[in-house]
Amino acid sequence: MSTINISNINSPDVNSNIDNELIKINSNSLQNNTNPLDLQKNFLSLLVAQIKNQDPTDPIKNSDLTSQLAQINTANGIERLNNTAIQFSNQINRNQSIQFSSLIGHHVIVPNKEIIHTKDTPTKFGIELVKNATSVEIKILDENNKTLYLKKIKDAKAGIQTFLWDGKDLNKKSVMTGKYKILVTAKNKDQDIPVNSLSEAVVNSIIISSNGPVIDLGAAGKTIPSKISEILK
Repeated sequence: MSTINISNINSPDVNSNIDNELIKINSNSLQNNTNPLDLQKNFLSLLVAQIKNQDPTDPIKNSDLTSQLAQINTANGIERLNNTAIQFSNQINRNQSIQFSSLIGHHVIVPNKEIIHTKDTPTKFGIELVKNATSVEIKILDENNKTLYLKKIKDAKAGIQTFLWDGKDLNKKSVMTGKYKILVTAKNKDQDIPVNSLSEAVVNSIIISSNGPVIDLGAAGKTIPSKISEILK
C-alpha cells in the first residue's frame, strides 16, 4: 500500500479524546457483516476514523493498515469457508437420510446376540468370522440356556455366513414365538477366533440425529448403517 499523505488532513489536538465510539461502531459492523463490499466500506470508515484520531507525532504505518485489511479478509474467508462446509455437510446428511429411508420395511442382517423367531416360520441368522477357523460351533438357546439348535462347521472361511433355522428344537418340535440367544465359538486348531453372531431384523424407521442416521429395528433394537452386514430381498 502506498504511503498515506496526511498533510491535507486537519490534525486534531493530540490531547483531545479519540472518538472511540465511532471506532467501536465500525468494528461491530465488521464483525456482523459478511458481504465483501460491506466489509470494504466498513474498513474504509474505520481507516478514516483512525487517521482522524491518530497522533501526528506517531502516524499509522502502512504495514499496520495492510495487516488490518489482511486480518479482515482472512476472517471473512474463514467464515465463508465454515458456512460452505456446514451447508455441504447438511446436504450430505439429507441425501443419506433419503437413501436410508428406502430401507424401511426391508429385512437386514445385523450383529446381535439374540434372534427374534416367529413360530412355524424359518428364521435367518448368521456369523461373521474375522479369520479362517478350523471349527465353528453355533447354538441357539432358550431363556433357560437349553440348547434348541446345534450346528458344527469345519474349515470355515473368514467373512459372513448365513443360515436358516426352521424353528424346531433338537426333538423336531416347533418352538414358540419369542427371543432366543445365539452362542458362537470359533477356533483355529487350539486358538480362539473372534466371531460375531448375526440376526435378521426388519427396518421400522430411520431416526435423524446430529451424529447421522439411526436405524430403528423395533424389538431388535437400534443400529447404525455401518453395522448392517447384509440387506435381504
